[in-house]
Amino acid sequence: MIPKKELLNIPVACLPLDEQIMLMLRWAKMRSSKIVCLANVHMLMEAYWHPGFKSVLQKADLVTPDGKPLVFMLRRLKVYNQNQVAGMDIFLNLCNLAEYTGVAIYFIGSTSEILEKIKHKLDREYPILKIAGMRAIPHLSINKICAERDLELIEDINQSNAGIVFVCLGCPKQEIWMSQYKGLINGVMIGVGAVFSMYSGIMPRAPYLVQQAGLEWLYRLIQEPRRLGRRYGSTIPPFLYLATKQLLTPCQQTSKLKHQNLSDANLILNIEQLDISPQKIGEILVRQGLITKDALEKAIQEQKQFSNLKIGEILVNKNLISLPHLRYFLNSQNIKLGEILIEHKLIKDSKLKQVLLTQKSIKHQKLGEILVKFNMLSEEQMRMAILEQYYRRKGLWLNEKTPN
Repeated sequence: MIPKKELLNIPVACLPLDEQIMLMLRWAKMRSSKIVCLANVHMLMEAYWHPGFKSVLQKADLVTPDGKPLVFMLRRLKVYNQNQVAGMDIFLNLCNLAEYTGVAIYFIGSTSEILEKIKHKLDREYPILKIAGMRAIPHLSINKICAERDLELIEDINQSNAGIVFVCLGCPKQEIWMSQYKGLINGVMIGVGAVFSMYSGIMPRAPYLVQQAGLEWLYRLIQEPRRLGRRYGSTIPPFLYLATKQLLTPCQQTSKLKHQNLSDANLILNIEQLDISPQKIGEILVRQGLITKDALEKAIQEQKQFSNLKIGEILVNKNLISLPHLRYFLNSQNIKLGEILIEHKLIKDSKLKQVLLTQKSIKHQKLGEILVKFNMLSEEQMRMAILEQYYRRKGLWLNEKTPN
């Protein structure tokens, strides 16, 4: 399950940065043909005005809240733990993890000069990162993108064994380009917009405090007043109107979002009957597509010979799974309900400790029942937290396909 909420009819992933990075890395390790779009105000308005582009975003495998206004909207929709999943943060995190896990990266777009600067900087900062290739595409019309596919480029990327393909053509060209190559390129394609220029030093990124204040757009406007002035003037006012309109219709919105988050479950959502017990880690890794059933069976046989080794340890030693992925799913395997509530900022740690002390004196009362009984959480909030615990412990979290 990948939790999402619709912002102006575009499904945006409701996951913190680190979880979205982990999902992209998993796809990269599997060399799955996926599309990741980094959404901001400009992208949502392009989708609102152009139905064809809207369809591209709706069919994307992951749409992240890149822009701060989208994060603010999600928090108003009660996704309290959502942070900004910005292009530069994705780029740096994936370069770091790709170096660690051996995933190769391919770079597409921008100019030869900028790509050369990127390569020199990557060689300094990530000396063992596998750069599968670089291809400059400085000018490409949308009509040409839709009319033909570069078969030579497809072959070059696939033969390079790249798991990650960073695409820098600008919105909406890069998103349309990725949609045209979905199923042809064996890797996760990520449209990173201005990241190439920022990382190369051509266009510096806003200081950290400016980013946190949600004023990165203003910093960029000062850098490129002519180009961005027209864009902001045409997109920000209508976005504010449409966002306000959506947020002022909570009943209709809640109904739609509840349906979207729960209908994909293929479960009878009787919380009382859910088996919350942890799935075995090997079965979770198979369910996530990180290892095959045959690989798991071989690891089990090896464990019988060397009882001091754990299944995860064997799989990591054989380079069948990365250590970051193993740690992530081990943590999810035994996650507690209280940890989920704190992560979603539904309750403070100090308050939870008080409730847990109270629970010891109240017989046959579960944590969730106490929190709802004393109006600390709504029934719907508790229901969603328990369901998330079930998904995480069973290895269904961040899994696009939920077994019947």
